[in-house]
Amino acid sequence: MSEEYWRAKIWGLLHDPVLKALHSNSGRGKNSFWQELEVMKPWVEKGWNPEESSGKALKHIKLADYIASASDRGAIGSVSASINYGQGNNSEQGLEIFHLLSGAKRNFKIKQHSQMLAANRKNYLEFKEQKLLEAIPAEVRTDLKGVFWWLWRCLPAATCQEFDDESLMLMPAETRLPDSSIWSHASITAALAGALAGYDLTMAEIEHWPANKTLSHPYLASFTFTPVQELIKASRKMRDFWAGSWLLHYLSAKVCWEVSKKYGPDCFLYPSLYQQPLIDHWLLQEFSKFDQWIKQPDTNQLLTAGFPNVLVLVLPKDKVKAAMQMAKQTLLEEWARIGHLVFEELQTKRHWMPDLAEDSKTWQGWLESQWQFYWTALPIGKEDKSLKNAAIPKERETEFLEWQNAQNQAYITNQKNNLFQDEEIDFLREAYQQRWENQKRKFSVNVGSWWAAIFDANRYALAAVKNARNWELSTAFGPRSTISGIGPVVHPGGDWITERETKKYWQHHAGLFDGREQLNATETVKRVLEKVLDKLLDIKNEDAIAASYPDLTAGVAGYLKVHEKDINHELRFEDACQAIIAKNPWAKGVIQEMKNKWGIPWIDKENLPQRFHPRLLNAGWLVEDAETPELAKLQENLKTANEQNQEVIRREISALKKTYRQDIQKIIDRFYPGNNPADWYVLAAGDGDSMSEWLQGKKLEKYGDYIPSQLSVNLDSFQKFLEVKKRMGPSTHNALSRALLDFSNQLVPYLTQQRYAGRLIYAGGDDVLAYTNLWEWDNWLWDIRQCFRGDKD
Repeated sequence: MSEEYWRAKIWGLLHDPVLKALHSNSGRGKNSFWQELEVMKPWVEKGWNPEESSGKALKHIKLADYIASASDRGAIGSVSASINYGQGNNSEQGLEIFHLLSGAKRNFKIKQHSQMLAANRKNYLEFKEQKLLEAIPAEVRTDLKGVFWWLWRCLPAATCQEFDDESLMLMPAETRLPDSSIWSHASITAALAGALAGYDLTMAEIEHWPANKTLSHPYLASFTFTPVQELIKASRKMRDFWAGSWLLHYLSAKVCWEVSKKYGPDCFLYPSLYQQPLIDHWLLQEFSKFDQWIKQPDTNQLLTAGFPNVLVLVLPKDKVKAAMQMAKQTLLEEWARIGHLVFEELQTKRHWMPDLAEDSKTWQGWLESQWQFYWTALPIGKEDKSLKNAAIPKERETEFLEWQNAQNQAYITNQKNNLFQDEEIDFLREAYQQRWENQKRKFSVNVGSWWAAIFDANRYALAAVKNARNWELSTAFGPRSTISGIGPVVHPGGDWITERETKKYWQHHAGLFDGREQLNATETVKRVLEKVLDKLLDIKNEDAIAASYPDLTAGVAGYLKVHEKDINHELRFEDACQAIIAKNPWAKGVIQEMKNKWGIPWIDKENLPQRFHPRLLNAGWLVEDAETPELAKLQENLKTANEQNQEVIRREISALKKTYRQDIQKIIDRFYPGNNPADWYVLAAGDGDSMSEWLQGKKLEKYGDYIPSQLSVNLDSFQKFLEVKKRMGPSTHNALSRALLDFSNQLVPYLTQQRYAGRLIYAGGDDVLAYTNLWEWDNWLWDIRQCFRGDKD
C-alpha cells in the first residue's frame, strides 16, 4: 500500500534538475528525469505532476518544495532576480558559494567549465542528465524502493563520476543563497513529500480525494534510548571500553537501517545516513550492483563507533507511533541476537558455565532489562492551520497576523524571537508587489520558516519526557558485578547464591576472564563481543577484528613514531621484547593470541616491524594472561580441592605470578631504567561547544554574509533585510549533519590514525573519544580543534 508514498519521495528527489545550479533561466525551472523512470509510469500515464496538478493530494505534496525552500532561503526565494553559473563578465569564476554556518566564501567551478560554456548549455546539461538516468542499474529499474535508494545514495556519486569532479557535491540548491547543496535540499524535500503524501496514499485518493478525509501532516520525531554512559564506563579492559561504545553505535545504526528500509533514508535529519559505513555495508548486501558508486567500507571503518543514541526524523503523522515502535523493537531484537551469539560462543566453543541456561534470570533476564526508550513528536506547522499563507499585502494584514501568531504561539517561547521581523515582512511585501506587477504571479510564506523553532521545541519535549520518567535498573539478588557494582553476576544458581559459590563458576577463564573478576550479563557481552563480530557483520578479517581496539600499552607506538628517524629506539624496544621472551617463553603465546595487533592503525599497517607486542613491556598485564605448565597444574588442582586447600593453592598461584612479574620487571628496568614507554597512554574526550545554539541558528550570520556579490535586487527594503540574521532550516540542518558526519567519519579518523599514532574509539557528530599517546596528544588535540573550527591546518 506504500507505492504512492515512494513515488512522492522520488518526485521530491527529482523535482529540480540534478544540475540545477549549472543551468541558466531556460533550464533551471524544469523537473529532472522522474517522468522517464519506469516506476513513475502510473503517474505519467495519468498526467500527474505535483508542479502542475490542481488535485488536492498532489497540490499538498507540492508543498514539500515550498516548505524546504522557505525554511532555508527566507524571503530570498521571493525575488525575481537570478544568478547564473559563469554569468556575464565573471564567466571564468563559476559561482560564489558560502559555508552554511560561517559564511566563508569560495568559488565553485567545475572541471568541464569551458566545455559547458562553449556548448549550448541547456542541451549539454540535458545530455548529461540523460546519461545519469541510463546509469541506474537494470536490476532495480522496476523496483520503487531500489530506484529511490539509488537516486538518494548513488546519484550524487554518479554525477561526480560523470563530470570527473568531486566538487559537484557542493553544487548549491539556490544560486541566490548558495549555502547548502542540491543534494541536501532534494533529500529533505523527498522526506517532506513522503510525509505530506502519507504512507498509505492510494492512486484512487490522488484521482479523487475523499471529502471527509484529512490530508497527511508532516511530523518531526525524536527517538532515544538509555542508559549510555553506564554501559561504556563499566569497563575493566580497553576491550570492554571500546565494546561499550561500539555496541551503542551498532544498535543505533541498526535502528536507522530498519526504519529507513520502511520509510526511507531521507527521513533521518540526524544523523545523516549518507556515506555511513554500516549503512553502506548493509546497502551493498541488499543491492550489490550499487558497488560502482559505493565503496565497500573497510573493517576499520565498520568497527569505529559514530552513531548517536538520539535520532531525529521526518514522518507522516499517522506513522509516528508505528515508526517509534519499530525502532524500539529493532533495538530489542538486535540486542537479543547479540546476547544469543555471545552465549553460543561461550557455551559451544569455550564450554563456559555449561549449567547456565540462556533464559536464566542472570543472563536473559538481565539483558532484557538493559534498555529504556523515549520518544516525542511535534507537527511541522500548527495542525489546525494552513501550512502556507499568501495574505502578504498590507491590506490583508489581519488575516496574515492571525496565521503568523498561531505559528509563533505553537513553537516560540520567547516573544523577542517571533517571526517575522519587521525588515523581513517589509521586504516580503515589496517583493510580492513587484512580482504581481511584473509577472501577475503571487507567492506565499509557509511553516518552513519556523523550522529552527520546531526543532528546538522537539528537543525540549524529548528532554521533558526523559525527566518525567523515573527509571532504574532492575534489583540484583545475590553478588553484584565486581566491575560496576551493578547487576547480578552471571551464574547458573538460584537467587540467594553466595559470593563464594559464584567465585567457583568464574574460575574458568575461557580465554576471556582472569578468574578473579565476576561480570553481569551486559559486561560479559562486551567482553566477548570481539569473538562474534564476524557473525554479526558477516566479515571474515580476523586480523582487523583483533586490531579493532587499542591495547593500553600501545602508547609505545607514539614513542616509536616520534623517534622514527633514530633507529636506536626501535632496536631497544625489540631487544627488550626479545630478552623477555627468551627468559619467559610462555610470553610468546600471550602476544600470539593478540595476533601481534596493537590496535593502532599507524603501526598495524606495517609502518614498523610487528614481531613484538608492547604488552611485553607491562609485567603485570602480561602475567595476568600467562599460561604455563606450573600454573595449569595449580588451576587444575584448584577445581577439586576443598575450601581449606583452595586458599592454599590460590596463595601458591599468587606467589608464582609474583615471581614471574618480578623477573620480567627486572628485564624491563634494564632496558628502560627511567621511564617505560608502555606505562603511558592518553584517553581524550571532546565535545563541540554550544552545538544547541548552532542548531537553533543563534550562531549564524546575517543574510548579507551568504548572498553572492552579483545579486542585484531593485527594492528599497532589500538592504535592510540583508541585516537580518539567517535562520536554520531543514536543508541547512541536513547539510550541518553531513558536515558533522564528514568531520567524524573522514577527518577525525585521518588525524587520529594516519597523521598520529592513535586509535579512534568513538566519533559521532561533535563528540570524539580517542586513545592517543603521551608524545603526540597535544599536537593531535590542537589539530582536531582547528579542524572542527575549519581553521588553517
